[in-house]
Amino acid sequence: MQSVEISGLDAVAKRLEGFPAALRASRAEFFEEAGQELLSAVQRRIGGTGRVAGVQDRYIGSGKGYAAVRAKAKTELDGYAAGYITNALENGHAARDGSRVSGKYMYRNTEPEALRLAEDGAREIEKKALAYLEGEG
Repeated sequence: MQSVEISGLDAVAKRLEGFPAALRASRAEFFEEAGQELLSAVQRRIGGTGRVAGVQDRYIGSGKGYAAVRAKAKTELDGYAAGYITNALENGHAARDGSRVSGKYMYRNTEPEALRLAEDGAREIEKKALAYLEGEG
């Protein structure tokens, strides 16, 4: 009786089993780095003395599937919630004399950078995924 031997199938199966975890780790690393870059970009756009910029923070989703930048919760500036001050700075607000102060749009103006980071990140995650499947990662 003839027989056929397939070698390496166990190694391939083991590699495929570990792929979801490797992909999650790669995504988590991307969002950690992207969150920090976006935080820095927003803080630069805020400018000023650094008081409002200092109450911004990055947040990474519990499943490590997203990054966000927003004002720190339960933080005040001059008796106002940091989010309230950030919102007024972003979108503008009424002045005491009845005029309107224009917004800085530091979040909105960071959107092109966020899109670029997402595109670059997708390419990098794809490279890491292929490298993993080819046994290099």
